[in-house]
Amino acid sequence: MPNIRGIFSLKEAFKFKFTDNWIPLDEVWIAPSPSSPATRFSDGALPTPNTGYFGGGAPTTATMDKVTYSTDTTAAVPGADLSVARRALAATGNSTNGYFGGGDPGSKSTMDKVTYSTDTTAAVPGADLSLARYALAATGNSTNGYFGGGNPGPVATMDKVTYSTDTTAAAPSANLSSARYRLAATGNSTNGYFGGGNPGPVATMDKVTYSTDTTAAVPGANLSVVRYRHAATGNSTNGYFGGGRIPTVTATIDKVTYSTDTTAAAPSANLSSARYAPGATGNSTNGYFGGGFPLTATMDKVTYSTDTTAAVPNANLSSARYRLAASSARANGLPVIEPPAPTPTSSTFDSISPAPNTGYFGGGSTGPVATMDKVTYSTDTTAAVPGANLSVARYGLAGTGNITNGYFGGGNPTTATMDKVTYSTDTTAAVPGADLSVARYWLAATGNSTNGYFGGGNPGSKSTMDKVTYSTDTISSPTNANLTVARYALAATGNNTNGYFGGGQPSRSTMEKVTYSTDTTAAAPGANLRSGRYFLAATGNSTNGYFGGGNPGPVATMDKVTYSTDTAAAVPGADLSLARRALAATGNNTNGYFGGGRVPAPRATMDKVTYSTDTTAAAPGADLSIGRYYLAASSASLPSTTISPTPVYL
Repeated sequence: MPNIRGIFSLKEAFKFKFTDNWIPLDEVWIAPSPSSPATRFSDGALPTPNTGYFGGGAPTTATMDKVTYSTDTTAAVPGADLSVARRALAATGNSTNGYFGGGDPGSKSTMDKVTYSTDTTAAVPGADLSLARYALAATGNSTNGYFGGGNPGPVATMDKVTYSTDTTAAAPSANLSSARYRLAATGNSTNGYFGGGNPGPVATMDKVTYSTDTTAAVPGANLSVVRYRHAATGNSTNGYFGGGRIPTVTATIDKVTYSTDTTAAAPSANLSSARYAPGATGNSTNGYFGGGFPLTATMDKVTYSTDTTAAVPNANLSSARYRLAASSARANGLPVIEPPAPTPTSSTFDSISPAPNTGYFGGGSTGPVATMDKVTYSTDTTAAVPGANLSVARYGLAGTGNITNGYFGGGNPTTATMDKVTYSTDTTAAVPGADLSVARYWLAATGNSTNGYFGGGNPGSKSTMDKVTYSTDTISSPTNANLTVARYALAATGNNTNGYFGGGQPSRSTMEKVTYSTDTTAAAPGANLRSGRYFLAATGNSTNGYFGGGNPGPVATMDKVTYSTDTAAAVPGADLSLARRALAATGNNTNGYFGGGRVPAPRATMDKVTYSTDTTAAAPGADLSIGRYYLAASSASLPSTTISPTPVYL
């Protein structure tokens, strides 16, 4: 019998066609899943690490911090600490290793090699600089690194590191056009750019051509202002030179366009605060500037697609420092290996189990309560599941989740607590690493299969957006995803690409759209609710969102948002069976369930919206186990989190 590989429960009612006969899955041998991490079949290569490393700095230290770009979080990795504590060093690398060279005190030539796959660092004496120095800069491509300039001197010296042999030699033809130090460098796979520096200061930009090991000044790419003690990073098309002194401390960022060898100020990308001597690196989509003076641990994230910058507090360095260096496997246009795509064959394929066809309604008032109710959609029935009760009784919380877990965050009494409901076991536990960045209540949440987004809230009418990464149970705060209008008592829903946050207090009709791929939020005025309201609820399917109930009133009103056009319209046939506020909603791809609320007494009422007909009817068998309001809901069956199973033919 052929091997059939997948993620299944052996007792599920799926059947697969084998030759000309359907056979139950529990009669088929299931081969083990592939090992993790995924490797490339042709040569066994691992995926390129999506991380950055920030090492050394002043006060003089050997500390190495690792930034995980997917979660915007940073942690110290002691095994990767530098072999010698130092400051004013430089770093670059390729897709597997980072090289940290030179530094102070004592004018060092030391070269350390960071192995990304093991988070370890070791000195590589054969790669030591040809001339001991500090306040230099470095960049490179996938085969070689270039370390240029520095003090004492100053010098124009360029050293070339050959990664394959861990050796370094001076490359005189690539020397800088003028001797200088306190400069910065970045580049792409063909050229390196070394800009600014002392003495002067100067705005000079030198371009290193890797294929010929030659350097020439490119005046059109000179920095927009003279500066020194700055940092630089970039991707395959542009370089970003930020911070430094001019001679006053600055937050400005200059953008170099490689195709035209031109530079211009990018004001919208300026750092969140003026500082000098930070470190910088990044990947193909974002640059990260960390640390600096005045002494700080701040990490700023530059989004290349929009030339905007925001502080990412969860990615702050483990300790405040400046005059540090940074490297990454994905900076400077380095080639990237991504996990291999599945390649199903007639004898091997991947599949999934169907999502549980259930919804969970948790917390609420009066109380507050910790109660969790489970709605079974196939029978329109609801029952309390005490094992899934919240870890802390509260109301005014928000809920979302993916195919396996629900996440319930915030609430009153004012808390940042995040609870994780495991659907397969009907159990709930607090996940402190995913606690909200700001304690709040009367917020809203939605998300896709990988992340949840919790926005707005009270006290203080907040615009904060927190992002929960489900795979790691961690929280981050992508500032560009903050709501454009601070508010609370709003509602949210969406599909697998975008989230929609609508309404809120003070009484608003505003609709905002979160683009998950870029972690950005913008107003979507065409999708505004037909009237301002708050304490409403929302859910939907893959094509439309439904926003129902709320205040002032309360009302039974239902608005339908069409995602493809970002427009909203009233659907009177889908109005709630009972006008109420402070309810919650969730559902699957065919129906939405709006439960609880206040009219003004607490209600257990459950209404079922049939999407295909835009109609709503009470579903008494699915009423909550107790009447309550200010509750939240999640579901394993939302279309933004699930994949519909399809027949697989061998």
